[in-house]
Amino acid sequence: MGWIHESNTHLHEAALVAVFEDGAESQGSTMVDGVDYELVEVGRRQAADAAARASLPVRNRMAAVGSDIVLRPSAEVVGWLLRCDCRRWDSSDLHSSEVSTWTDPAQWTRVPSVSLEDLASHRVFAPDTDLDVNVRPEVEEAARAVWLREHLDPIGIGDEIQAAAEARRDADARLDAAVAKARRLGRSWADIGAAAGMTRQSANERWRARA
Repeated sequence: MGWIHESNTHLHEAALVAVFEDGAESQGSTMVDGVDYELVEVGRRQAADAAARASLPVRNRMAAVGSDIVLRPSAEVVGWLLRCDCRRWDSSDLHSSEVSTWTDPAQWTRVPSVSLEDLASHRVFAPDTDLDVNVRPEVEEAARAVWLREHLDPIGIGDEIQAAAEARRDADARLDAAVAKARRLGRSWADIGAAAGMTRQSANERWRARA
């Protein structure tokens, strides 16, 4: 479970990703014989060794050439990374897009008791029986707020500026066309200046070469 934000230029999908002490990241979770496990992508040889040690099956991941998915106990998760998969649409080609990943540099740390939880400081309590913190409303709210503030807002303001600049260029083009039409209809620079909210002289200086 995660969060999606879509605009005219971007599609963002974010979630908290479980991580282990050695930096390995979960690709999802499953249950085997009543025990929760994380699906971790590793090399083929590592996967075989891990499966032999734990007597657990290796789950082939066909899309990942040269790698497999191995099961690691969810109880060993030490924290979470706030990550967003970002897709920027190419306005000239609706079937093309740029894909990138944003990760919040501050890791969310798993703490051993409820009393130590402090979501404002990225400390989260999660018992071994329930490590899917994405579904906890209070954790979701805290993580989503960071995602909006640190990732989406900086992108959003750039989009706002770009949209405003494009709107201004469109408005200028429409105004230029209207002034040219007014001149063809015999309107004076005084009339055009009054309609545009400027003096006759200013209107003449701005459009005389175009009208």
